[in-house]
Amino acid sequence: MNFKEPLWTSAELTATCGGAGAQPWYADGIQIDSREVLPGDLFVALPGTQKNGHAYVAEAFSKGAVAAIVSEDVPGKDIPALKLVHVPDTMQALRLMAAQARVRAPVKTIAVTGSAGKTSVVQALRQALERTDATHASIKSFNNHVGVPLSLARMPRQARFGVFEIGMSGPGEVRGGAMLVKPDVAVVTAVGAAHAGRFGRIFEIAKAKSEIFEGLKPDGVAIFGVDHEWAGNLMDAVKASGHERLTVSVTGEADVRPLRITEHGNCTCLTADVAGTTITYKIGQPGREWVLNSLLVLAAVKAVEGDLGHAALALAKLEAEPGRGRQHLLTLPHATVTLIDDSYNANPLSLKAALRRLSLTPTKKFGRRIAVLADMRELGARSNELHMKLADDLKRFGVDKVIAFGPQMNEVGKVAGISTERWHKDDDSALRLAETLRDGDAVIVKGANSAGLGDIVRGLLRVNAAERAEDANNKLGVSYAL
Repeated sequence: MNFKEPLWTSAELTATCGGAGAQPWYADGIQIDSREVLPGDLFVALPGTQKNGHAYVAEAFSKGAVAAIVSEDVPGKDIPALKLVHVPDTMQALRLMAAQARVRAPVKTIAVTGSAGKTSVVQALRQALERTDATHASIKSFNNHVGVPLSLARMPRQARFGVFEIGMSGPGEVRGGAMLVKPDVAVVTAVGAAHAGRFGRIFEIAKAKSEIFEGLKPDGVAIFGVDHEWAGNLMDAVKASGHERLTVSVTGEADVRPLRITEHGNCTCLTADVAGTTITYKIGQPGREWVLNSLLVLAAVKAVEGDLGHAALALAKLEAEPGRGRQHLLTLPHATVTLIDDSYNANPLSLKAALRRLSLTPTKKFGRRIAVLADMRELGARSNELHMKLADDLKRFGVDKVIAFGPQMNEVGKVAGISTERWHKDDDSALRLAETLRDGDAVIVKGANSAGLGDIVRGLLRVNAAERAEDANNKLGVSYAL
């Protein structure tokens, strides 16, 4: 987005949170991590649980920060005191900035939560709406008590649509994020056993997700999928809130539903009824989960009076985010392989969707479907039960081999009766995996983010890049002395 006006000025900040600073300034960005500061940014020194941002104010200024919001004394001889903005509580200042950013422009906001697909839906909505008008959206997974206000505070005053992801680690967190965003539209993508270790029952997860409806504006719209057994709980929550609703289903009756679906290995084509509007479109990503995501996107676009035609064009060109289903064609020294990078995180819902995606991916000749899996986390006492339920999915979706980075996935593969190898992650894991692949294989990488399987994906991509560079040099007749 091109900035026609500063994101924040010293005068606006003073009016918003009473921050006292001696020198006027204006900023084009906000950072809470000094490593990411760019010239012209405003740095907010948050106390943190492990690191205190006040210890990094000097570094922020060395990288070009125009000012820093602080609530403590900061170390460093060369810190320009005139550029320090003193407030009683930097976290509260960020929240006040978030609230001001929400009301200073005529923006329609969408909040998205759910057990799976949140980030994918947020980024698809961003791409769909920015074809109509200036759109701001959460980046990465900025969806917690810090990420939500930071994403809001970063919203330019030129924005006309804002899309925000709201996650949770326990009851009440979705409510807090929703009350800050105060969305025109609230979307619940799915309800499943993510974070089951912090909730007694999945019913309680559904209840926590439904907190998002409490933040809706009086004329707001609630959008949610109904293809799960807790849809009634979401329906009751919406009725209690008194808001309008749009239900979404892939397989049954709903306000938004497909009329015809044709699945391919690299895309999905469908005709859908979007609350009375029939639209035929293509999704640039395969998989049944993307059918649901696309319907949620179209429902939300219609609810904020966006352009459905532009949204459909965006869905056709959709590219998955790194770690969230992005597909790569690897040219290895001995094989051509399809790699699906779904390494960012895993829960029972998203892992089942990933295996289904793998089943749709074509293989060639003697190629296999290989699942590189790490154990899921935060499932509590139900962890073993929820892992074992995947055994049937491994068989149903035609997985030929499991490479398990964790004891539970190793056991799941064995229970499923599938060829399974237990690996331990090290610096050579990517190269070792590359060497075991055969021509025509399709591989998906999926596991808890803490398992670090993204390192293996990046290693495979480096091997692929090196091989392509060598091929190009050979064609040009370039040689090197080693």
